[in-house]
This record gives sequence, structure tokens and C-alpha cells, in this order.
Amino acid sequence: MEPEKKEVYLVATDFTKIGEYAIDNAAQMARLTGAKLVVLHVVNEKTKSMLKRENKKIDSIGTRLNEICKKVEAQHGVEADFLAPEGSIFSTIAETARNTEATYLFLGTHGKKGVQFLLGSFALKVITTSPAPMFVVKKPSQGNKFKNFVYPLDTELGSKQKVKWAIELNRFLGAAFHILVYYPNDEPIQHKMNGDLKQVTNIMDQYKVPYTIDYHKTIKGFEQAVVDLALAKKADAIMMSTDPDKITWNPFGSPEEKLIYNKEAIPVLCINSQDLKVIIGGP
Repeated sequence: MEPEKKEVYLVATDFTKIGEYAIDNAAQMARLTGAKLVVLHVVNEKTKSMLKRENKKIDSIGTRLNEICKKVEAQHGVEADFLAPEGSIFSTIAETARNTEATYLFLGTHGKKGVQFLLGSFALKVITTSPAPMFVVKKPSQGNKFKNFVYPLDTELGSKQKVKWAIELNRFLGAAFHILVYYPNDEPIQHKMNGDLKQVTNIMDQYKVPYTIDYHKTIKGFEQAVVDLALAKKADAIMMSTDPDKITWNPFGSPEEKLIYNKEAIPVLCINSQDLKVIIGGP
């Protein structure tokens, strides 16, 4: 009988501090679930410029990635491998996620400012092409158990279908969810949200996924309310749905950016709505 195939967590690095944060978070979650870690560096013009400055050859990238994998295995006790394909981060990360059948993808970002790997619209562009749910992180894992998530439930496509991943996170990590319902004083919206909430909680009850419910009762400020609830509940991450057809970079901050680049540096799990299998209906 063949051994059960391990899940794969793919993590991209550019060899900066923020890349180290992404690896640390990915390795921590892999340790908790028994997954295999694949460390990815996309060789592009920036890589070649770096090698030229350091007077190194291209094969030094493999050596460096191998050292990272050995360090991960020693520190976290997880199986780790690496890949160094040449290409564009926008297409190659997504392509590698498909080829490795990655369950989750981990990326680090400083946000909209700085000189690091994933800046502003770059991070958003990588998110929109990802075939796997993506953890966006801004700090080390600090022993994150990935057991305590905030689940925003709003009117956007895919918001309630996130429950599919809530079930998986509960199954592997015993995760619990704090549902924040968008619930302004608008009868049609309230009617829709009541129906969506009932569907989500019925499924969570069926799979014995623990949850709490809070309501956001104004039109504005939902994203900040999500962050505030995450802080109040000491959440390990925020779980958000992203629509690749709508998510855009905005110099003043789009709703998605306010969560992804939150100043409190709470990890955000981004799930593309178009990649979800619709497992529940809706009005």
C-alpha cells in the first residue's frame, strides 16, 4: 500500500527578510499539519542583477535554496524541497502552484511602500492569478497555531463559499471562526445576509466547526471592523474572499487592500472566488 501523498505548501522567497517571514509562516503551518514545504524562487531580471552585484553564478541560487530547506527541516522538522524556475513572478508562481498541486501558497509583503519583493499592485496581481488560497504575511509566525480565524461575511461573490476552506482548516488544525456579518440598516441586504449566514452556520454545524457571530451594522467601515475584531479575538488570521475580476490597486486603498495590508500585520488568507467550487446555494 502506497503511503498517503502529503499536501504541499508553496512559499515564494526573494531572499529578503520579508521572504524569510513567509518561509517561517509556511514552515510553521506545515509542521502543524504534516505537509511538505516547497520553497520557490522565480529567477528574473532582479535575480540576475543581484547575482551580478555579488559576482555569483546562477547555480548559486540552488545552493542558497538548498541551505534554506536544510534550515527549515532542522528547525521545524518538516520535509522541504525547492524550485528555481525562470520567468515572471506573476505567471510563474501560479504555474508552479498548479504543477505542485499546492494546497496553500505563502507570500510576504511590506505593503504598498518599500523596496521589497511584493509591492502594492504586485501582491494583488499575484493573488488574482493564484489557483490556491494564499496567506499574505508581514511578520514572523511567532508560534502561530492557525486555529483562530475571523470570517467576514458580506455581499461579495465567494464570501459564503469560504466555508469550504473553514471546514478544511478545522479538520487539519481544529480551527474556529469568528463570523462578522455585514448588516447595515437596509432591509434587502439584511434579508440576503440572514440567508447567507444561515447557510454558512448550518454547514459549520454539520461539520462541527466552532464559530461565533458578530454584526457590523453600518454601511461604512466594514474592513476596519474586521481588523478590530481580529485584534479583539486575538485571531491568527483573517479569511477573505477575493474576486480576480474586481480586485484592483488603488492609491487611496481599495477595500481588499485595507485587509491585505492591514497595519496590525495580521496574516490574511486570500481565496479567489472564481476558484471555489460552489458547495452552497443562495438567494
